[in-house]
Amino acid sequence: MAFSACTKTADNAPVAVPTGTFTGEFRVVHLNNITQKLDTTKRSNLILTISQATGYKVTGDTVLYHAGSYGDFAVGSSVIQFIDKTIPANASGVLPKIHLSGNYQYGYDGTNFIIQAANDTLAYQYVLKKSAN
Repeated sequence: MAFSACTKTADNAPVAVPTGTFTGEFRVVHLNNITQKLDTTKRSNLILTISQATGYKVTGDTVLYHAGSYGDFAVGSSVIQFIDKTIPANASGVLPKIHLSGNYQYGYDGTNFIIQAANDTLAYQYVLKKSAN
Protein backbone atom coordinates (compact mmCIF):
# COMPACT_ATOMS: atom_id res chain seq x y z
CA MET A 1 0.00 0.00 0.00
CA ALA A 2 1.62 3.26 -1.07
CA PHE A 3 0.57 6.79 -0.27
CA SER A 4 2.00 10.08 -1.37
CA ALA A 5 2.24 13.59 -0.07
CA CYS A 6 0.10 14.62 -3.04
CA THR A 7 -2.81 12.44 -1.96
CA LYS A 8 -6.05 14.39 -1.73
CA THR A 9 -9.16 13.76 0.30
CA ALA A 10 -12.60 13.23 -1.23
CA ASP A 11 -13.19 16.99 -1.32
CA ASN A 12 -9.82 17.46 -3.11
CA ALA A 13 -8.26 19.25 -0.14
CA PRO A 14 -4.52 18.57 -0.03
CA VAL A 15 -3.25 16.37 2.80
CA ALA A 16 -1.18 18.24 5.42
CA VAL A 17 2.12 16.35 5.53
CA PRO A 18 3.53 16.37 9.06
CA THR A 19 7.13 17.58 8.77
CA GLY A 20 9.55 18.94 11.35
CA THR A 21 10.52 17.77 14.82
CA PHE A 22 7.90 16.34 17.17
CA THR A 23 8.34 15.42 20.83
CA GLY A 24 6.09 13.50 23.16
CA GLU A 25 5.10 10.16 24.59
CA PHE A 26 5.03 6.69 23.16
CA ARG A 27 2.47 4.52 24.98
CA VAL A 28 1.38 0.93 24.94
CA VAL A 29 -2.30 0.43 25.75
CA HIS A 30 -3.52 -3.11 26.36
CA LEU A 31 -6.62 -4.87 27.55
CA ASN A 32 -6.08 -6.34 31.01
CA ASN A 33 -7.33 -9.93 30.85
CA ILE A 34 -8.27 -9.95 34.54
CA THR A 35 -10.07 -6.60 34.89
CA GLN A 36 -11.17 -6.30 31.23
CA LYS A 37 -10.13 -2.62 31.39
CA LEU A 38 -7.59 -0.79 29.28
CA ASP A 39 -4.22 -0.22 30.95
CA THR A 40 -2.18 2.68 29.64
CA THR A 41 1.53 2.63 30.33
CA LYS A 42 3.74 5.58 29.45
CA ARG A 43 6.76 3.89 27.94
CA SER A 44 9.13 6.43 26.42
CA ASN A 45 9.61 10.10 25.65
CA LEU A 46 10.53 10.22 21.98
CA ILE A 47 11.66 12.70 19.36
CA LEU A 48 10.35 12.08 15.84
CA THR A 49 11.93 14.08 13.03
CA ILE A 50 10.18 13.94 9.64
CA SER A 51 11.35 15.42 6.35
CA GLN A 52 10.00 14.80 2.86
CA ALA A 53 13.59 14.93 1.58
CA THR A 54 15.25 12.58 4.09
CA GLY A 55 12.47 10.49 5.67
CA TYR A 56 11.95 10.00 9.39
CA LYS A 57 14.12 9.37 12.44
CA VAL A 58 13.19 8.26 15.98
CA THR A 59 15.48 9.36 18.84
CA GLY A 60 15.04 10.20 22.50
CA ASP A 61 14.44 7.57 25.19
CA THR A 62 15.22 4.48 23.14
CA VAL A 63 16.99 2.46 25.86
CA LEU A 64 14.27 0.07 27.04
CA TYR A 65 11.05 -0.16 25.04
CA HIS A 66 11.26 1.69 21.75
CA ALA A 67 14.02 1.38 19.18
CA GLY A 68 15.83 4.32 17.70
CA SER A 69 15.35 4.03 13.98
CA TYR A 70 15.02 5.78 10.64
CA GLY A 71 13.48 5.19 7.25
CA ASP A 72 11.00 6.39 4.67
CA PHE A 73 7.36 7.37 5.06
CA ALA A 74 4.29 7.91 2.93
CA VAL A 75 1.16 9.87 3.85
CA GLY A 76 -2.50 9.36 3.00
CA SER A 77 -5.50 11.29 4.28
CA SER A 78 -5.78 9.24 7.51
CA VAL A 79 -3.00 6.64 7.28
CA ILE A 80 0.75 7.12 7.48
CA GLN A 81 3.14 4.34 6.53
CA PHE A 82 6.63 4.06 8.03
CA ILE A 83 9.24 1.87 6.32
CA ASP A 84 11.93 1.23 8.95
CA LYS A 85 15.38 0.72 7.42
CA THR A 86 16.89 -0.50 10.71
CA ILE A 87 14.93 -3.76 11.05
CA PRO A 88 17.25 -6.57 9.97
CA ALA A 89 16.22 -8.19 6.69
CA ASN A 90 16.30 -11.63 8.32
CA ALA A 91 14.26 -10.56 11.38
CA SER A 92 11.49 -12.96 12.27
CA GLY A 93 9.12 -13.07 15.22
CA VAL A 94 9.01 -10.37 17.86
CA LEU A 95 11.79 -7.79 17.91
CA PRO A 96 13.34 -6.92 21.30
CA LYS A 97 12.13 -3.29 21.01
CA ILE A 98 9.16 -1.70 19.29
CA HIS A 99 9.93 -0.04 15.95
CA LEU A 100 7.94 2.70 14.23
CA SER A 101 7.18 0.57 11.20
CA GLY A 102 4.06 -0.25 9.20
CA ASN A 103 0.70 1.47 8.73
CA TYR A 104 -0.77 3.75 11.41
CA GLN A 105 -3.89 5.87 11.68
CA TYR A 106 -2.95 9.47 12.37
CA GLY A 107 -4.26 12.93 13.03
CA TYR A 108 -2.32 16.13 12.49
CA ASP A 109 -3.55 19.68 13.03
CA GLY A 110 -0.30 21.54 12.32
CA THR A 111 0.86 21.22 15.95
CA ASN A 112 -0.45 17.99 17.48
CA PHE A 113 0.50 14.73 15.79
CA ILE A 114 -1.23 11.60 17.07
CA ILE A 115 -0.23 8.23 15.58
CA GLN A 116 -1.86 4.92 16.52
CA ALA A 117 -1.88 1.29 15.47
CA ALA A 118 -4.35 -0.97 17.24
CA ASN A 119 -5.98 -4.37 17.26
CA ASP A 120 -8.57 -5.88 19.65
CA THR A 121 -6.32 -5.99 22.72
CA LEU A 122 -3.26 -3.83 22.04
CA ALA A 123 -2.51 -0.32 20.76
CA TYR A 124 0.68 1.62 20.16
CA GLN A 125 0.15 5.37 20.57
CA TYR A 126 2.47 8.26 19.79
CA VAL A 127 1.15 11.50 21.30
CA LEU A 128 3.44 14.17 19.88
CA LYS A 129 3.61 17.93 19.59
CA LYS A 130 5.57 19.90 17.01
CA SER A 131 8.64 21.43 18.62
CA ALA A 132 10.57 22.71 15.57
CA ASN A 133 10.24 23.04 11.79
